[in-house]
Amino acid sequence: MLMRMKKIEVRKRINKLLDKKDFYHLKKNAKVIYLPGGSDREFYRIIDEITFVAMFTSTKKEVKDYRRIQKYLLDKGIGVPEILVADSDEELILMEDVGTTSLYSIVKETADMGFIEFLYKLVIRSLLHLQIEGNSGIEKCKPVYKRVFDNDVLRWESDYFSLGFLESFCDFSRTEIKKLDKDFHNLALSLVDEPLFFMHRDFQSQNIFFNNSFVRIIDFQSAHRGILTYDLVSLLRDAYVTLPKEMRDRLFAFYYSLLQEKVDIYRDFKTFRRVYVLSAIQRNMQALGAFYFLSWLRKKKWFIKAIPQGLKYLKEGLDEIDEFKALREIVYSSKVIKCVSSIVL
Repeated sequence: MLMRMKKIEVRKRINKLLDKKDFYHLKKNAKVIYLPGGSDREFYRIIDEITFVAMFTSTKKEVKDYRRIQKYLLDKGIGVPEILVADSDEELILMEDVGTTSLYSIVKETADMGFIEFLYKLVIRSLLHLQIEGNSGIEKCKPVYKRVFDNDVLRWESDYFSLGFLESFCDFSRTEIKKLDKDFHNLALSLVDEPLFFMHRDFQSQNIFFNNSFVRIIDFQSAHRGILTYDLVSLLRDAYVTLPKEMRDRLFAFYYSLLQEKVDIYRDFKTFRRVYVLSAIQRNMQALGAFYFLSWLRKKKWFIKAIPQGLKYLKEGLDEIDEFKALREIVYSSKVIKCVSSIVL
């Protein structure tokens, strides 16, 4: 994990890369703005003669993989940022700034629910394009092709939830958590054989932007080959925003209708809904684990505020399906209620 740098160090490293590529040199008064987020990487907005975003990585491989995925998606017509300059030796990428108008900011600042629903439909169209077109020829994109959202990854996510949210945050014992092992096994088993497509893996409102009326997608470097419903759940049961359930159900139906036009799978609506709900349980467990680790271990305290909504979405998923009794009992326990109610929003 990278440590946040001083602005003078950011300028120095950027200028080193710019000089190396004979691009141009930052002015002394160029603005350097730290962009907070949950990534292991560090992001800064640079405002100078041109405006761009600098992404600092911790390894050379991250730069190489990012460039490969970015080029692959760009060639597919997917709205990822253009790369201006990149160098794996410098562990640095300078890329197009897609602006500040995120889906998250619009939902937080806009009261017009009709407009919000319209934007979500645009995003859903972009998501399907990412998933289906991104899957066509995916073997050419080696970093993603090699990463499969398989049983090991599914169980890693449930362990992440157990260790972070249940044990560290809510103070459950290892013995209590061990009782969930069968539920976690069955949940992973229920999802592992679903068809694989291009999966962003963090397709939520803070990673989706609107720039010149186009949907732009960032933070795609952790992409896998995985199930369709995981990214859809990340969008519709996103702990950073709260959408009315009726709207979310309409958007789910909208996605399903478009999916039927594009691929010959999930012809039974109830079957697809079940996979969606199972994915919701999986995703929201992962998110709760992440919110703990980001807040307490990485000192990014603002993530704690997403925990209550993330828990609500986890409960919503468990309420929709008559399975996972042990998980339901622990999620609805007084211990969880007490630790989450202590969060000051």
